[in-house]
Amino acid sequence: MIAPTLACADWLNLEREIAIMDQAGVDFYHIDLMDGHYVPNLCFNLDLLRAIGQISGTPLDVHLMVTNPLDYVERLSACGAKGACAHLDCLRDPGVFLEALEKRGLKKGLALSPGDRVEQVSPWLERLDYVLVMLVSPGFSGQQPKTELFEKVRQLERLRREKGLSFLIQVDGGVSWENAGALVERGADVLVSGVFASLDRQGELGERTRLFRACSRSLRERCREKEGTR
Repeated sequence: MIAPTLACADWLNLEREIAIMDQAGVDFYHIDLMDGHYVPNLCFNLDLLRAIGQISGTPLDVHLMVTNPLDYVERLSACGAKGACAHLDCLRDPGVFLEALEKRGLKKGLALSPGDRVEQVSPWLERLDYVLVMLVSPGFSGQQPKTELFEKVRQLERLRREKGLSFLIQVDGGVSWENAGALVERGADVLVSGVFASLDRQGELGERTRLFRACSRSLRERCREKEGTR
C-alpha cells in the first residue's frame, strides 16, 4: 500500500494534487500534525485536516508529532480522520491513548522514532492496527533515511508472524523508488512517502503515483511467493 505524505504537496494547489492522486488510487493519505513543541516545526492543523476530508473520500491517517496526543483524539474523529499514531516518548501510558482512539472508532497506531527499540512497542502489538517506523528524525521532510533502521521492519515482521498478529507495518522518512524494494522485502506493508507529491517530481503526478503503487504491490506479491517456497 502507498500513503502519500501531503506535507510534500504543492500547498498552493493542494486540492488539484489530491484530486489527481485520488484518481490514481492511493490507499490513504498520511497527515503530519505538529505542534511546534514536540518537534520544532509546524505542518497541518485540524482545520486543514477537516478541509481535506471534505474534498476527498480517501482515508486520512494522522501522524501526531505533538507533546500531548490525547488532547487531539476527540477532535481528530470530528475532522474526518480514520486513524492516528503518536510517539512513545510523549505518552505516559500508551494504553490510555489506544483506548481513546478505540472509543472513537479510529485505527490505532504507535510510532517508533529512530532512537526507540522495537521492544518498547512489543507490549502493545496485540492492540495495534499499525506501527509506524520512522527512518529519519521526526519533524522535517527531505532527510536521507538511516538504512540501519530498516532492521526494525524485519524485527516487527518476525514478531507479527510469531505472535499470529495482523498489525500493519508503515515506514516513513526518505522512502523512495530506490529503497522501496528493501523495505517491502523486510516486511513493510505501507510506504509513506513524499515521492508522489514532491515539488521536484519528474513526469505527471498521477502516472508516477500509479507506477509506485503497482511497484509496491508487485514487490509484496514477489515476497509472498518467496515465503511460500521456503
